[in-house]
Amino acid sequence: MAFSLAGLFRTTTADTASVSQTAPRTENAGNGDGGRNLVPGKTVSGEVVGREGDEIQIRIAKDTVISARMEKEIQTNTGQNVTFQIRSNSSGVIALRPLFQNMAQENTALRALAQAGIEANAKSMQMVFSMMKEGMSIDKGSLQEMYRQVAGAEEAAIPSIVQMNRLGIAVTPENLQQFEAYKNYEHQLISAFEQVAEEIPQAVASLFAEGGGQEGMALIDRLMTVFGSMEEAGEEISGAQGEGAADTGTAAGEAAGTEAGGQPAGDKTIITESGGEMALPGGESRVDAPLPDQAGVNAAGPEAAAKEAGASAAPAQEAQIPPQDRDDLAQLFRNAGGDPRMAQQIEQGQMGQEELYRAVQELTKRAAGRNEAEAVKELFLSKGFQKIFQNKMSAQWTLTAPENLEKKEVERLYSRLHEQTRQLTQALEGTKADSPLFKSLQNIRDNVDFMNQLNQMYTYVQLPLKFRGENAHGDLYVYTNKKNLARKDGNVSAFLHLDMEYLGMVDVYVAMEKGKISTRFQLEDEKSLELLEKNMDTLTRRLTEKGYRTDVKLTLKEVGGNVMEEILRADKNISMISELSFDVRA
Repeated sequence: MAFSLAGLFRTTTADTASVSQTAPRTENAGNGDGGRNLVPGKTVSGEVVGREGDEIQIRIAKDTVISARMEKEIQTNTGQNVTFQIRSNSSGVIALRPLFQNMAQENTALRALAQAGIEANAKSMQMVFSMMKEGMSIDKGSLQEMYRQVAGAEEAAIPSIVQMNRLGIAVTPENLQQFEAYKNYEHQLISAFEQVAEEIPQAVASLFAEGGGQEGMALIDRLMTVFGSMEEAGEEISGAQGEGAADTGTAAGEAAGTEAGGQPAGDKTIITESGGEMALPGGESRVDAPLPDQAGVNAAGPEAAAKEAGASAAPAQEAQIPPQDRDDLAQLFRNAGGDPRMAQQIEQGQMGQEELYRAVQELTKRAAGRNEAEAVKELFLSKGFQKIFQNKMSAQWTLTAPENLEKKEVERLYSRLHEQTRQLTQALEGTKADSPLFKSLQNIRDNVDFMNQLNQMYTYVQLPLKFRGENAHGDLYVYTNKKNLARKDGNVSAFLHLDMEYLGMVDVYVAMEKGKISTRFQLEDEKSLELLEKNMDTLTRRLTEKGYRTDVKLTLKEVGGNVMEEILRADKNISMISELSFDVRA
């Protein structure tokens, strides 16, 4: 049984008490020093000996009692021991902040710190209680090693540093930033992609405005090349050297299909936990198998839900240039030195988006002189062409859902993403390394690297999804620690989180045991819940046809959660620990 220390102590700066030392209660009160030994930053512990309204008396030594006015309501009882940190001591007024209150294990934490030779202060006490909360050892060596890591960190980051140690994630500034982003729902790659798309025109315009027409053209050329056709991108990635691009894709892809011993899952199975296999409805190797067709939302009827949850259409003819953009694009194409006959094809709707992309790419490569460079820049930055360019980005940085989400597709996406962001950050290093675009690209790289590290132990992957013209975010986590993959009990359980425009946040918990599939949906609002309830028979019918017994439950989401909380909760193995059960000996 796990125990939680949440809410039992506070360390916020708002919990501050103004304290003034009273006249001595016994003969030698204060030892004649007037409290001058109470140095800011130190901690004091004392027994609550009285309280009336917001006035509290605390015995901090055998012959010294201080009187404090509590500026914020803090629960205290006569006879309770309370630990404070001294915030200031001037003009006879001492300001204290209560570190912990009503904590049965406080004395244990103080003894553990003393045994480890670590001063008891706000950071060290928070570190110990964070370790206790995570079920970690607080022996001398463990505390000393952890304190080396938290000594220079902000207090707010200490719980994250402790949790990263428990999960086996290297504590670096980059990893800490990503870990906290994952905990705060700020980790979504799909949002980072949208930000990059917005910042690319700004970076190009900035280079031209600073007089770097040549550098601006070099950046446009690099962008056009990096986001060329899917085939070109694949060739570049397959030949990429260094940076571990293939390893990154493979590790991320493992979250989309892994058998015991690390072997790829077969064509007819989805992610295995502890050696088990889950056959997919429809017989495809898809990462969305626990939620085929989004629980039948395709067949729901409402246009909005169908737009979001339906499968993308099969590859069709080349996408056409929207009619409202043709005239402007044709004129800009002529201004940039493009073939007049091709410009006419643009006007008449006889040229598709891919063909125009290649034509502009050629203009970029052969542009000579300032005037031609400016004309190409205007074409590239035009609203019509940016739509085409961003479509190219989206096609290469998202996964088509839900029909064709194969493990190999996930691997290819992350390999491509890792290599393309490497090339773009490299192109910006010499000119715009301090730009928002560079920082956004670096954030994507750090995110992927962090996910790769996480995947060394935990089967997790982000799914940047493309639903019929709309982007959506997904997290897929399989409840298995890779150290335990040798266990073969045939059971599979997974957590799928989706953020969608119309359905909102949807959490799906899936478990399979001996042919029975249990699925639990948690949704944000009643309308989404009603929509899935009306169409849930589609899911259960398809699973039944495949030979599965099903149990589906739909509930409203009471408290927001995230995938990092799921990983922390699933990995935690804590039993109730009493004060006496801690071994704090050196």
